[in-house]
Amino acid sequence: MATNSSDQIRMLFEEQRNGTLSESAAQQLKQLLDSDPLARETWDALQRQTVRESGTGRPPRRLAGQWFAWAATALLLMVAVGSYFIYHTHQHHDSTFPAMTRKFVPVKNAVQLLVPGRASLALTGDSSFQIWQVGQVQLRNDSTGLHYGGPAKGYGLNTLLVPPGADYRITLSDGTQIWLNCASKLRFPFSFPDHKREVYLEGEAWFKVAANPEQPFEVHTPNTSITVLGTAFNVNAYDDERVRVSLVEGVLTVKGASDEVTLKPGIECVYGDYNGFRAAPFDTATIRGWMKGEGYAIRNQKLRDLKPILDRWFAVQVIFDKPEIAHVAVTGPLEKNKLPAFLHEAETSGHVRYYFTGNELHFTQP
Repeated sequence: MATNSSDQIRMLFEEQRNGTLSESAAQQLKQLLDSDPLARETWDALQRQTVRESGTGRPPRRLAGQWFAWAATALLLMVAVGSYFIYHTHQHHDSTFPAMTRKFVPVKNAVQLLVPGRASLALTGDSSFQIWQVGQVQLRNDSTGLHYGGPAKGYGLNTLLVPPGADYRITLSDGTQIWLNCASKLRFPFSFPDHKREVYLEGEAWFKVAANPEQPFEVHTPNTSITVLGTAFNVNAYDDERVRVSLVEGVLTVKGASDEVTLKPGIECVYGDYNGFRAAPFDTATIRGWMKGEGYAIRNQKLRDLKPILDRWFAVQVIFDKPEIAHVAVTGPLEKNKLPAFLHEAETSGHVRYYFTGNELHFTQP
């Protein structure tokens, strides 16, 4: 049976005052208090009850002491973070040689779910289990992504934001599975109307659409619309002016501003860099490589052309210390989660050097 927010708050409250509240549970508590008015009301009532118990001579609980410890810890963290930024800002502006390193430290940003007028939730995408009640909709986040259920009409379009350096999966109310690549955005409703299923994509995603001949499924990108009944395909729409649709199973139709094309399995189309559509066969075995952490075999490709991929995959900002470095061609494997290996090959093949300052990846000349 699903646990409502009041029950969750009571359990978390007991853990908190008994000193057994874990870090992940503390994060869940904060999210509940921020997003659910009922949870906040329950929490305040429990606090008032604890204060009354303390005032009647009952054995004191650990709440006040623990809140003092939390407050002290928070204050120390604020001082430390403030000192860090003041110091590094001073270093950036006043020092001729800012802090540099050759070590890549991956940034872990949370996936965000925005429910209009109701909540903003941070989704971990790992093995931890999270559950929320947003109105009448219950959301569950675990290692398989986001799932939800319950009465969901009248909520409008939600927004799922996947940051650079991450990917994420979601299962829609009709059973359609979507795997979003890094730096992508999906807008979707909690429930579809009877006549049509529609979502809106910016970035890249793999779709496994649940079959329903009576209710077509449409994916809208900035300049195309893709209509399917039940199929599996990949959409790359990072560039607003150029969309690539690769069909693995089923049949789909891609519409542009003035024309359209119907694809069969093993055929992909590119729209935007030609006058209309360009269709051609593709390797279906490799189209899902990004979902497995696989990458590309780079051969004599200019760094400026690789910059968007590096920015998205590794959550860095690529900077060329001299404009001409952008035109340097490099060769080597470029795989997700293996940035240092690529940088080593880039230095060898392109005769460049690299270093990091924060999340900035600089390319310079030896």
